Amino acid sequence: IKNFACVEIHPSNGKVSLYLKVKPHSVTLEEGFTRDVSKIGHYGTGDLEVNISSDEDFEKAKRFINMSYDIS
Repeated sequence: IKNFACVEIHPSNGKVSLYLKVKPHSVTLEEGFTRDVSKIGHYGTGDLEVNISSDEDFEKAKRFINMSYDIS
């Protein structure tokens, strides 16, 4: 069993937020899609927040999900 992701579903704005065990400084952050949450309070696993609001975002997020799984 691995704890590599936490998921928050926000039905009011059609967004899914993932918190992943990926070091934010190891990836290129994209405004509105990825965010470094290492220095702010948040619930969940990891220091990288990934926001998904479309199929294209989900396709981009797969890389980060796999990275988090491999790190755990």
